[in-house]
Amino acid sequence: MLLRGAAGGHFKKSSEWPLQSATEFQMPPCGPVQNETSPLQKIIQVESIPPLPATAATLLAMAMDPEVDIDALSRTIESDPPLSARILGTANSAFYAPRKPVLTVKGAIVSVLGLNVVRNIAFGMALTGGLNTSACRHFDMQAYWIMALGTADLASGLARASSIPRPPDPDATYLVGLLHNLGELLLVHLWPRELDEALKRLQDDPGSSLVDHERSLIGVDHWAAGAFLARHWQLPPVVGDCIEHFGSPGLPEHCASMVQVLRAARLWLSGVMAGRADLLRVAGVDDTYCEYRSSAFVDRYNSLTQLARSLV
Repeated sequence: MLLRGAAGGHFKKSSEWPLQSATEFQMPPCGPVQNETSPLQKIIQVESIPPLPATAATLLAMAMDPEVDIDALSRTIESDPPLSARILGTANSAFYAPRKPVLTVKGAIVSVLGLNVVRNIAFGMALTGGLNTSACRHFDMQAYWIMALGTADLASGLARASSIPRPPDPDATYLVGLLHNLGELLLVHLWPRELDEALKRLQDDPGSSLVDHERSLIGVDHWAAGAFLARHWQLPPVVGDCIEHFGSPGLPEHCASMVQVLRAARLWLSGVMAGRADLLRVAGVDDTYCEYRSSAFVDRYNSLTQLARSLV
């Protein structure tokens, strides 16, 4: 089952981490979240959360280096053979449709995906490696990757086309889109039986709210869990902030434009996954572009499902 809710183009090569501003990448001075007054701290046992995987930690550290180059990123990814294989599989997929087979991580960066997209995808894949989803029968890992990759791809294109005064950064939007459903994995990892029951209830009553089922059975929903995990792992602040407010009616100014684009992308993609052809409209993005992007995305949707299947 997919966790229901709200889903372009070529990406620039840049050595900068994809954040809206340099100040957003202020790393906490010391270890994981230790707020003893947080209600989540009473629910989520920090000792049960796996540490940030080593490759993901290295990729995160590289984000602090404005001079990081393609060779350094390639070496980091290639030091993790399973991750390297998944990156090559992604670059060679029909979804990205390379003109010729890509045989190296550097080739994936230069010829197909670009530095930021490879770094973001590698980072997202490395993050998920330590979270076990096998014990939750109703959780669909393929659907997870369809939603993560599809939201990231579509929302980043919409951000690039936005004409509002302070549009969201496309590369930061891609990163957050890729990680926005991270809380689903944490709930599956920590409470597989309870989340399995929540997903079963949603399956039996599609009009019900998964968030309500999660809160009833676990005491926390996947948005709050995702924001908690992003901060526990000390990911860029924009990630936790956007996840925290993804399901909230009110949005703080600093992440409002990005969350709105991500919500629109996810909602539209949910319709595609359910077999609907909804109209894609985003404030500040030309309607003609929205129609073009949604049409092009539908044409590539089968390729996206094949790519997601290969990542399971």
